[in-house]
Amino acid sequence: MRVRAPVRRFRNLFRITCAVVAASVAGNLAATAASAASPKKSGSADTALVAAVKATNTAYRGTNRPVDPTPRPAVAGKHIAVISAGQASLSAMMPTNAAVDAAELLGWRAEVYDGKLTPATYASLVRQAIASNVDGIVLVAIDCQAVKQPLVEAKEKGIAVTAVSAFDCDDPKGGGDAKGLFSAPINVGTSAKGLGSWVASYGADQANYIIAKSKNRARILMVRDPEFTTLEYIDEGFQKTIERSKGTKIVGTVDITAADFLSNQLVAKLQAELLRHPDANWIRSPYTYASVLGVVPALGAGSAGVQVMGGEGYEPELDLMRADRVAAANVVAPEWQGWAAIDTLNSVFRHTKPVDSGLGWTMVDRTHNLPRTGPFEPSVDFKAAYRKAWGLG
Repeated sequence: MRVRAPVRRFRNLFRITCAVVAASVAGNLAATAASAASPKKSGSADTALVAAVKATNTAYRGTNRPVDPTPRPAVAGKHIAVISAGQASLSAMMPTNAAVDAAELLGWRAEVYDGKLTPATYASLVRQAIASNVDGIVLVAIDCQAVKQPLVEAKEKGIAVTAVSAFDCDDPKGGGDAKGLFSAPINVGTSAKGLGSWVASYGADQANYIIAKSKNRARILMVRDPEFTTLEYIDEGFQKTIERSKGTKIVGTVDITAADFLSNQLVAKLQAELLRHPDANWIRSPYTYASVLGVVPALGAGSAGVQVMGGEGYEPELDLMRADRVAAANVVAPEWQGWAAIDTLNSVFRHTKPVDSGLGWTMVDRTHNLPRTGPFEPSVDFKAAYRKAWGLG
């Protein structure tokens, strides 16, 4: 049942779309910082620009940390299901495949259930996993509320549950229930403010980059996907930071869903929004899949002045960056997410609390952190750290 959608397909797709796309990456951060000393805006906008430059320099250094080295030997003989929102989407496919790799390294039996970007199938897939007598479930980009009743059934059977890029039912934006249904979330080393605040700070870094690069004069078309709680938090962090800038503005928003991809309507939808907002000179994309299949193709030769803040910064998006079609992306390592999910399940099986995964992100643009080819690789060797913690050398 293991499903792997090849990344090569997306590479080919981006090469086709690049032929009809024009965009440019303007300026450099050093010049922006220098100009902040004598801007022609209000005092609050001046302060916001200086703060954005500082935050962006910090984002270039990244927020990834070492994986907690606490020994936690692997529990043997487990059978798990990794339920993906849709293997056609890089955002789900890459951490899903990584979770399977990590599970198999532990000697576990791991199966992939593909939701095919159709939320109506998610509940039945959880029940299918329960019927297969799994010991654990990893939900990838599927919030608790989308599969609430099946998770109740899984809990009754003692099945461990964790998630990647998803929120539990007791999260304020994820349902606000009195109790959650995940056995444990991935530990991202958050403060008392919690996971939502951590995710929102990712969106804030995206906003600060745009403020800094545009000298706090950007006009942004914000692309959103309301299907995911993770993206709701990212959007919140992004919007609040833009509002506080007193200079940069969001001039329009457009909501997209999986249905837009499946119906091949995404490009036309985005082009219509660009026509409605001719003053837009930036687009904020929610994730790599949207950048590659929608945002960049929607930018024709007449939109050369519009820059793109990308999504997760997976390899096809970095290829677009190398071709001057995407300005920047705040990169989260998808393999790290998958391994962290398996580490979380292992801790649940051991009846211990998950330790800090070290997960963070790194801002990448054409002059900072962009590898010559291939995907972005974090400086932390998380795989070696997990192997050692699991007692595998």
